[in-house]
Amino acid sequence: MFGTVPRPNWIEIDLDNLQNNIRYVRDLLPAGTKMLLPVKADAYGHGSLASSFAAIEAGVDFLGVAHLFEGIALREHGVNARILILGPCMESDFPFLQKYNLTPSISSYEIAKKCPAGTKIHIKIDTGMHRFGIKYDNFEEVKKICELSNVEAEGLYSHLATADMPEHSAMEIQLTRFDRMVKELENARLRPPICHIANSAATLRFAERTHYDMVRPGLALYGYEFSVKPVLRLCATVRALREVEAGEGVSYGHFFVTQKNMRVATIAIGYGDGYLRGKPNEGVIFIRGKACPILGRVCMDACMVDASDVPDVQLGDRAECINGEFSPKISVEAFAATHNTISYEITTRMARRLYRVYKYKGAMMGWHELKEAWKIV
Repeated sequence: MFGTVPRPNWIEIDLDNLQNNIRYVRDLLPAGTKMLLPVKADAYGHGSLASSFAAIEAGVDFLGVAHLFEGIALREHGVNARILILGPCMESDFPFLQKYNLTPSISSYEIAKKCPAGTKIHIKIDTGMHRFGIKYDNFEEVKKICELSNVEAEGLYSHLATADMPEHSAMEIQLTRFDRMVKELENARLRPPICHIANSAATLRFAERTHYDMVRPGLALYGYEFSVKPVLRLCATVRALREVEAGEGVSYGHFFVTQKNMRVATIAIGYGDGYLRGKPNEGVIFIRGKACPILGRVCMDACMVDASDVPDVQLGDRAECINGEFSPKISVEAFAATHNTISYEITTRMARRLYRVYKYKGAMMGWHELKEAWKIV
């Protein structure tokens, strides 16, 4: 599973959970509603190639990337699904859009009219995020794009800024603005066949209002904050054990001083692996089923924990660092809350030096074994 080189730490990506999450959300959707899985930023740290192949097998209709090069990388590794580039399109992208069969997001008539003949596009509408897109009340510009002969306006979409904040009024304002744009195009007989605005929160909490023709759940499909199973686990090993006498400081700055004799275990995980430094003396890591409090500061390559309650702890023992299925105390959501951030910032910060192991059809395997299972060249 780990090849020939011993690994002090690793990430487990549960592709079975990813596929089950996709099927769970799919069952909640009206018949015919399409689904896009965002795989930008290396699938939010879950591995874009493995996540893409697993998602396609589970029946997603589109993959979403942020930039042109992310779409090219997927194509060059054999991904054949529809790929929507969610970031803005530039003229320099045109030759690559055709070569790699990638669908651009269009935010202006000037770009749209220069697209190569036959290009399928999705028109981005700014309904209140103020990041990309054509202003929500600029109906004439959108109509002009839909009437162009060189492009096929396949999609129309926007992005919700506050769907995860149900008490906030902005979502209703955004939906009203998007609704009006869709109605204007319908009345002009120019409505694109795939309108979409729903992220995870909108897909699962506001189904009647937000589904349209396609949904774009990311957080839910990767298994965070909803009734789904987490896809990612961060694991490490015990690399050192020592008995520390009372009155001794532990780690940088000695923010922890032992009040009694203590067994201290050094775990091979640190902020260089994406395990955030945060405040000293915050968080736990599980060893042999016991919650071991972190002592002092997390270091770049290691952290120290109190293993006094694990009398049989040994060098090489597995340490559960982030694993919501093992305990809610070390879920991605709990870890994110401890560091005053969101789940995606945690998963996208996972270091490339961490070895990836994949669970697929009940078996744990490395990338090369997974490629063989999918017959990827």
